[in-house]
Amino acid sequence: MPLRGALLALVLVLVAGPAWAVKDWYDFYEDGKQLADRGRCKEALASLAQARRLKPSSELGLRTYGLDFIDYVPHYYEGVCYVKTGDFKAALAAFDAEEKQGVIQKKRELYASLGRLRGEAKKALDDAAAAERAAEAEKKARALLQELQRLRHEGDELYRQGKLEEALAPLGGAQKVAEGLADAATQRDIMEFIKKIRTEMNDRQEAEARAQRIDRDLAEGQQLLQAGKGAEAKLKFADVLGLDPHNARAAEGQAKAEEQILASTTRQTRQAAFEHGKALFEAGRYDEARGPLSEAGADTDNAEARRLLADATRILEGLRKAKETHARTDALLAQAEGLLVARRFSEAWAKLGSVLALDPSNEKAKERSTYAERMTGEAIYENIFPNESPILTFWETPGPVVEDPTLALHGVATDDRGLVRLEYRLDGRLLRQQTLPAFPRNQRFDEEFPLRAGRNRISVTAVDTSDAPTVATFDITRQLRFYETKAFLPSAAAAALGLLGAGLVVQHARRRRALHRRFNPYIAGAPVMADNMFFGRRKLLNRILNVLHHNSLMITGERRIGKTTFLYHLKKALESDEGTEYQFFPVFTDLQGVPEQAFFHAVMSDVVDSLGLSTATVGALRFRIDDEGYDGRDFSHDLQRVIEDLKARTPRRVKLALLIDEVDVLNDYSERINQRLRSIFMKTFSEHLVAIMSGVGIKRVWTSEGSPWYNFFDEIELTAFVREEAEALIKEPVEGVFRFESEAVEAILAGSQLKPYVIQKFCIHAVSRMLEQGRTTVTAGDVDAVRDAVQFEGRTHEDPALAARASA
Repeated sequence: MPLRGALLALVLVLVAGPAWAVKDWYDFYEDGKQLADRGRCKEALASLAQARRLKPSSELGLRTYGLDFIDYVPHYYEGVCYVKTGDFKAALAAFDAEEKQGVIQKKRELYASLGRLRGEAKKALDDAAAAERAAEAEKKARALLQELQRLRHEGDELYRQGKLEEALAPLGGAQKVAEGLADAATQRDIMEFIKKIRTEMNDRQEAEARAQRIDRDLAEGQQLLQAGKGAEAKLKFADVLGLDPHNARAAEGQAKAEEQILASTTRQTRQAAFEHGKALFEAGRYDEARGPLSEAGADTDNAEARRLLADATRILEGLRKAKETHARTDALLAQAEGLLVARRFSEAWAKLGSVLALDPSNEKAKERSTYAERMTGEAIYENIFPNESPILTFWETPGPVVEDPTLALHGVATDDRGLVRLEYRLDGRLLRQQTLPAFPRNQRFDEEFPLRAGRNRISVTAVDTSDAPTVATFDITRQLRFYETKAFLPSAAAAALGLLGAGLVVQHARRRRALHRRFNPYIAGAPVMADNMFFGRRKLLNRILNVLHHNSLMITGERRIGKTTFLYHLKKALESDEGTEYQFFPVFTDLQGVPEQAFFHAVMSDVVDSLGLSTATVGALRFRIDDEGYDGRDFSHDLQRVIEDLKARTPRRVKLALLIDEVDVLNDYSERINQRLRSIFMKTFSEHLVAIMSGVGIKRVWTSEGSPWYNFFDEIELTAFVREEAEALIKEPVEGVFRFESEAVEAILAGSQLKPYVIQKFCIHAVSRMLEQGRTTVTAGDVDAVRDAVQFEGRTHEDPALAARASA
């Protein structure tokens, strides 16, 4: 018997074993946390992954065994493990995934830890990237230095061989490399060397041209002398002496030419030649004037003829040089264009440099030189560092099968040289081309593709400055959802009939319950806190959210127009804002009944109560609950400590938003308070501070020298609703339960002047009257019956004395 009992117990244990081995999500989760604490991160990640598979969404205060409650944030602990193992990219992805769950933000210590660990991960990645960039930069610098030495040696060698023009191309490349190395001294040396070579080239070319002109003019002068044309011969010999004053042959020829002129002419004919030459000179016909002036100048006593001849020669020489320069620059430009077409950019740059040395104002040469210089640098860099195609990184890779009618792809394109464009295609057809004129190295993309039923081929193409493309392609099959299939319509029709009947029954029951409970959702007097009763200000709210990052605002409007309600909903919107680089921390303060001496104390009291500051921060504040001497300087001091506390909570840029209601109270304060308020908005920490104040109006009289604080604020006026907004406020709160006749709606619109407070008063009284009579439709008669009560209550709100008499 004992043996059989033992065997039976063993069998029961073996059978029950698998049941004991089954673990729930919280078992895996707790195991993962404990393993992470002990540094066994590989096993911890496996357990946490199992927990997420069983329960994907994070949650706070979950009940597990009995009365045990836990905070379930698996992505956070995965991020902790990845930080410990040095996988910082995975850590950031895990922290982002946890933050998107939207619950860890409610646990201050955990969220602060997430922010701290995220900062460590980002810093580690930044450090690694910086080290990689530094190593890459050092490698590039070595390669560039070698190329610089090679190009300088090549240029020096060509110069020593007397190949001056050929030396300019490698030296120009060396100058570009030195620019890339930020080596100003070397760059200056190369530029001086290039300048020296150009000077030598010009000197050499001018010497050759001068020698050719001397030989040509001497030969022509001798021929003219032999032909008895003394005046013309004299001009040729004079031109040679202008180029070479010590030329003996020219001096001898000029003397013979003058003897020939004197022998073949008389003083009267030479005087006549002078008069004729002078007239031609004065008419600007300098070339024609030289002949007669040369003949007249044979008389040694005719200094005027010789002077005019010298002036004419000088003017013609200038014109000749300008013409030669123009012809030379045109030839050099044509040669440079040919070299550019042949992609010989450094040689073209050298040619264009020669053009600019001759004609520094040549606009075409400047433009083409800039292009040639840039392409020279790119060609050198391409030779040293061959271009790599762009890289496409997607935040999430789409699955092969989807049901949605569209597919969104999010990611970033990167390239070492710069991106020219991104292209998005569907089944080979170009949907959109995104041109990037600034050639960024990183470009984020967020593109949505329409999908048809069946197979779709989606592609993203990135093209860099060298026209090198990278294409990422995804084959996606879209399966139609049931309601998109042919079988849906017959099924939907049958279901609709059933739902219609059920809906009528449900609606009837809802109306009976509403009548029984005297359902009346309208609010008048108190701020409207419920989101489903907040009407008419959504567009304004969105507009303010778009500008609030950089502007403080003054919201004005008549009494009972909804300013306080608007501030409350703006506060909620700021608390949930996740769409920008800013993290808002809104604090609401009501100044009603706050005396001047307690202003700063009241605002800081609300800051401390609302933000849940750390113990250390609270201890560092000058604020004390019972401190009656708390002033603007104390407030400014404490704001800085508060902002530092907020910065530690989030990696985003901090904005402390002070929402101050009933700001009209400031009208009764002294200018000392207003001046102190102005100074706070000029402090260095004011970039982290924004204020939204609301009131009927602010006093505009300011006697101090400085501008008033409200000059820092943009003013926005809350006005009555537009018709559509007013109709929504009337109908939507009771939609599906009660109904307003169109005449009743028109009567409320007319009687309220579209003011939200008055609309609510009409609706409250009209619905109450309808309920008293057991109906579910508000009529125009209901509205007319309550008109006097609404108007009386409106007057009591505007006149405090009348309100007191009414309450008495």
